[in-house]
Amino acid sequence: MKAEDRRNQLLDAAAQCFARYGYRGTTTARIAAHAGISEPIIYRHFRNKHELFIALIEKVADDVFNNWQEAMEGISSPLEKLKILLYKNPATSDPWTASVYQLLFHAQTETDDPVIQQAIRDHYDRYVKALAGVMAEAQEAGQIRRDVPPEWLAWQILHAAVGFAMVRPLKIPSHTNLQFVQGTIRLLVELLTRDVSSST
Repeated sequence: MKAEDRRNQLLDAAAQCFARYGYRGTTTARIAAHAGISEPIIYRHFRNKHELFIALIEKVADDVFNNWQEAMEGISSPLEKLKILLYKNPATSDPWTASVYQLLFHAQTETDDPVIQQAIRDHYDRYVKALAGVMAEAQEAGQIRRDVPPEWLAWQILHAAVGFAMVRPLKIPSHTNLQFVQGTIRLLVELLTRDVSSST
């Protein structure tokens, strides 16, 4: 297996193990067993569990941003870009990230390691900056409300996404169906665009 493919295999296995057993309960031996490889192979790609965890957080964000960029290619309207970001929110649209967000929640409560905590902060901050950038464009274009700073609006979107990701693993029918997700996004768009003419 090529090095990049092996690395991605290990990250996928790690995501599932961290989500199931938590940060403390996951070992490199457990990850290796889940991936169907010997433990020494992990150390060819990652120095330890700590490094693997941080690489996983970074990979999730990279994948999300690549998907966003592809989806927004050729779109000129800031509001349409914002809708794309909402509909392609990893917390609602990508089944793989369900396990990733579980592990983030585990890590936030299980460890006070400053490097891991910073990696999680950077992960969320990267989303906020991207959302705020598009929201600032939409505000300049008069497409969404201007009475609130774009960073505040971006954090509200992130709060909604994180809340969804926390409840999603419970598989509550009324919460996880497509109709609910799309309805929630429409509601968020309505809140963002409400009274635009009076706030410009």
